Formats: sequence, C-alpha cells, structure tokens
Amino acid sequence: MKYLLVSLALLSVLACNKHRQFFDETTLFSLNLEFDEEVTADEKRDILLHEQLGVKMETYAAKAWRRGGYSMRFPKHSYSIDLYDDVPLANLPADDDWILNANYIDKTFLRHVISYELFQDMGADRVAPNTRYVELELNGVYNGLYVLMEKLDKSTLGIDAGDSAAVIFKEPHIFRDSYDGVVPEEPENFHQQKFPKIEERDMTVYIESVRDFILESSDEEFTQQIASFFDLENVIDWHLLLLITNNSDGILKGFYLYKINEETPLRIAPWDYDHSFGRDGDNELNLDTRPLDIHRSILFARLLEFEWYKKMLKARWGALQKEGLLSMQGLKWRIHYQKEKIKPWVAKNFELWPVDASWYFDDNGFEEEIQIMYQFVELRHHRLTEYFSNL
Repeated sequence: MKYLLVSLALLSVLACNKHRQFFDETTLFSLNLEFDEEVTADEKRDILLHEQLGVKMETYAAKAWRRGGYSMRFPKHSYSIDLYDDVPLANLPADDDWILNANYIDKTFLRHVISYELFQDMGADRVAPNTRYVELELNGVYNGLYVLMEKLDKSTLGIDAGDSAAVIFKEPHIFRDSYDGVVPEEPENFHQQKFPKIEERDMTVYIESVRDFILESSDEEFTQQIASFFDLENVIDWHLLLLITNNSDGILKGFYLYKINEETPLRIAPWDYDHSFGRDGDNELNLDTRPLDIHRSILFARLLEFEWYKKMLKARWGALQKEGLLSMQGLKWRIHYQKEKIKPWVAKNFELWPVDASWYFDDNGFEEEIQIMYQFVELRHHRLTEYFSNL
C-alpha cells in the first residue's frame, strides 16, 4: 500500500509537467538526418531533418555537427541541431537549438532523463532540459535510440535579453578553490560566458566579484547578503540533486549558472549527469564506494559552515522525502516507470550497439544495469539518511 501511495503521488507530480513524456507505448518519434557530406565536429553541415510519428512527417532545413567532449571517442555519435526556425520537435516547446544525445555510455538511457526530471519536479522554477526518447536515422539508416534534449540558452532559461544584468555561464570556474591547472576552452572566455556574447558585454568582473564574496566576506556579511547573490532555494535543490545522484563531476562542472535579470539572483540549471546512479562518466561502477566530496565547491563549503543553512538543507530533504520525490520508494518507482517505457527501443538499439563493446567495463545488459541503479539507490539512501541524522 505504501508503494502504491508513493506511485500515485509521483504520478501526480509528473503530470504537473505538461512537457513530460506520456505516450502510446507502441510509438516513438523518429528523426532522420539527411545530408550529402558526413556530419563531423569540424564544421556545421547543411541537412534536412525529417520528423515522423506514425504516418505524419515534417521536414525542416537545419545545420548539424557532432558534439561532445570525452564522448567524442565513442562509436555512436551525438549531434547538435540548429534549425532555421523555432520548431516543437517531438512535441517539446518550440526552439531552434537541439541536442541529440547518443547516450552511448549509459546502457539504461535513464541517468540524464531522471536527473533532469527530479530537478524539474522540485519546483516550478527549477530549470533543466526537457527530453524525449527518439529513434534516429542517418540518411534513412537506423542509428539507435537517442535522447532529444533542449539546449540550455536564453530562451529555455527564460533570460530577459534586454536586461543589462542578464547573463549565462556554462560551467564557470568560480566555485573552485584555485584556478591552477584550469585550461579554458576559449582563452579569452575563461568562465564560458554564453550570453551575452563576451565581446558585446564582458561579465567577467561581475562573476569574479561573486567568487570574491564567497571567499572573502565576513560571516556576518555572508549570512546577510548571500541571498542577494544566489537563489538559495535553487542552490539547496541543486545540492540535494548532487547528493542523491552522487554526481561528483557535477560539483564543479555539468551545470549552467544564470541570472534572468537585475531583480533575480543567480540560479543553477543541471546539465551533465552520466556520472550518477551507480556509474561514473566513463562507465566505471561506483555503487557509492566513492561518495562525492561536496566541499570541493567553495560555495557549498562556505554554506555548510552555518547552522542556518544546514537546517534549511535538512528540512528540504525531509520535505522531499514526504513528497516521495527523493524517498527510496519514489526513486525506485521512477526508475521502474522509465525502464518499462523504453524497453522495446533499448533492445533494438543494442542489436546495433552491443552491450559488450570494448568501451564498457562489463557486458551487463539493460536489466542488469537497472538492477545496479536500484542497488545504488538503496545504498545511497541509507548513507544520506545517516548523513542528515548527524547534520
């Protein structure tokens, strides 16, 4: 009965997100990239994007290129898509920028999707990419199951583009205790400012002033002013998302930092979550044997010096337990729900991309990987229960 109540409560939560994927289990959107020249990471290629559901098909002109960092080496490639117009691909909110995530290293296809949904379900203004499972073809040839993702930019983050204080950074380095060894992707754009263009309005002085505040303010100044710098409710939910997923890589990377306008403080949107739920980003098993060190972030380290923050964090953990969102039963139910939804397409994907490829640490199949996630949730939940009882 308790499991049923949790399931019903979470169904209610899920239904509150109008973009959440509830669909006929026998159908899935199919996307076909049609191109003359091979799509590479070197430059954008002109393509036609064909979107099909059943007998209905739409065709859009676009540009595409391969994307990724470490994942570039995997045989199944991810792609960025730049449409010429805003389009509601797979019934997601209309936009012109999209990502087709190959999700190659995660045999469950769940880690990104579930992490984003958890954050979204924590509150109406908790922004994370909306997603859809789609099948992808390249010039009409099946290429596997993919996760279609929104790109986090000024439209998806709700940025007031006309406000001079509005800004977006992707993985800025301000939460590091030192910049030693940091090699920026763009030497002239150290904190990866994405909006506005740094040559139009350089916000480096602003973001460095935020770091200075974290490091140098007195305890009294920090307590009185931190809420003017950061949306603390947003930060607490990000903190809990990192803890429950054990995403060690997400503490200093794997997030966007943004400010909507002058009136709103800085907020976080999660991004890269394949380091989660029992696996590291290179697929190595991590069943809570290497718990994340949240103190690597100077923001979390400073916040955890104060009893008022620990009290807020603990209270929020308790509230999300009662809601079922972060309870052990709720997390397992969410994994089960998503797993059942995608089983047919996962099986088809692994016919093309075998589970025993050399990139993996083992030859586990889909169901075995799901069991790893269940086992991780149990171990992680026990650890956090003890952690919060002693906080």
